[in-house]
Amino acid sequence: MPTKIYYKHTRVQHADIPYSFKCENCAKDSGPLKAHIVGQEAVYNSNFKTIDDERTKRLEEEAHKNLVKKVNNIHNDVTNKNIYSTDFSDKCPHCEKPQSWGISGLKKERFNTPIVIFLLGLIVFIIALIGHYYDESMDYLTLPVVFGIFGVFIAAALIVLIYNCIKISKKSKATSANGAQNIPKIEWDKVQSLLNEAELKAK
Repeated sequence: MPTKIYYKHTRVQHADIPYSFKCENCAKDSGPLKAHIVGQEAVYNSNFKTIDDERTKRLEEEAHKNLVKKVNNIHNDVTNKNIYSTDFSDKCPHCEKPQSWGISGLKKERFNTPIVIFLLGLIVFIIALIGHYYDESMDYLTLPVVFGIFGVFIAAALIVLIYNCIKISKKSKATSANGAQNIPKIEWDKVQSLLNEAELKAK
């Protein structure tokens, strides 16, 4: 029986948000910078290598919604929580020192990858467990092996979490001696149309 082939069709949209900051270390202006924001990828799996115009349009609309959502989340984090996404580089172009405001983005994202690794491990664990009990051809999947696989994923998640915490600690120490605590100037008007879309959707 021939293997059925599936084609992965994707669309992604992105936007640039201009910003600048006064370095807390050397007090120089960074000059114009841009945060490149990439929305979550929209995916459609099909039996066909090409898709029609209607499906393409829906895929592009989904990609656009994903970008609107991400830009709006970044805006809300900055304006309501003083959290600056890691998409905004805090490395000074002159002295190459980090800024204190860059720590907030690292703190917010420190659990993201470990959670993904853990959930992936949980899925593999469940599949392996089902194979152990219900598939005789997978008799090599003994319970110690199944739990060992899950343990590897848990260990990997913990290692990544520890690494993220070390990065936060190092940046905190590197910025603790900064003379001032500044914040970047972000030109939200360049993505105002996207923010307006998010506001209309929320109503």
